Amino acid sequence: MTKKVFTARYNYGMSTEEFQKITSSVASKFLKVPGLHWKIWLLNEDRKEAGGVYLFESARDLQQFLNSNLFAALTTNPAFTNLQINTFDVAEATTVITGARLMSSLVA
Repeated sequence: MTKKVFTARYNYGMSTEEFQKITSSVASKFLKVPGLHWKIWLLNEDRKEAGGVYLFESARDLQQFLNSNLFAALTTNPAFTNLQINTFDVAEATTVITGARLMSSLVA
């Protein structure tokens, strides 16, 4: 089974402080997403742009997330615009050579 990377990028229409309060309040919900090993939160205050990089165990797990209420909360919120998403297969052999952590259990 090939792990999947999912990326999302969008603009937010509120203060960065308000945006960070919202993301802090929902961050723990990602701990319960089936098959999600980790999420890296992205933020560019100057452009009011944010996003995430996610590592999923499988295409099935990624698809379940894309069909979830948690993802729908992002896609239907009028404060978030210009959503761009991408999915990729992980080239695991070369990724391990360059030291990337592919399993959530390796978090310090």
